[in-house]
Amino acid sequence: MSIVRRLWQRILKPTYFVGKDMEGNKYFEYPNANNGRSKRTVKYRKNEDMWAYVASGKRLPVQWSAWLTHTRPDPPGIEELQADLARQQRVKLNAAILEARDEAERANRERLEAPSHHSAVETQSRNVSRDERLEPPESDRRPKTQTRDPWAEALSGSDEPRSWVPMARKR
Repeated sequence: MSIVRRLWQRILKPTYFVGKDMEGNKYFEYPNANNGRSKRTVKYRKNEDMWAYVASGKRLPVQWSAWLTHTRPDPPGIEELQADLARQQRVKLNAAILEARDEAERANRERLEAPSHHSAVETQSRNVSRDERLEPPESDRRPKTQTRDPWAEALSGSDEPRSWVPMARKR
């Protein structure tokens, strides 16, 4: 805020209108002659609305709350409030889409995990030899690589400090 504007407001207009939010609440600023920090207030659309904001779940927009507490130096514009409202709607829509997708995946997983009558009959009617049942799958047939024990080397070596030499990863 420019110095000329501040002087103009202090001399001629002690209270001035700053802006309003999407719900019709108006915001005012009162310059303070004693110190540089002005007083910022909100006038609710209806007098009964104050109790809705104070006592229940209704909240002022975050941008205006930041301006009221002097966290934000300039008041938000109507375009910024509209953009934030559109962002909130996008977030709600995306959350609903994700929730529906998760619910569909959960239902599909439960459907696949639940034993059906048809699959139980198929498993009983199969003629699987005993050798095939006991043989491990191919993924378990891979030769096991020996893992190097780092503590064995540390315990057998000397206590002299040495530089760290990383070993290449074996594939």
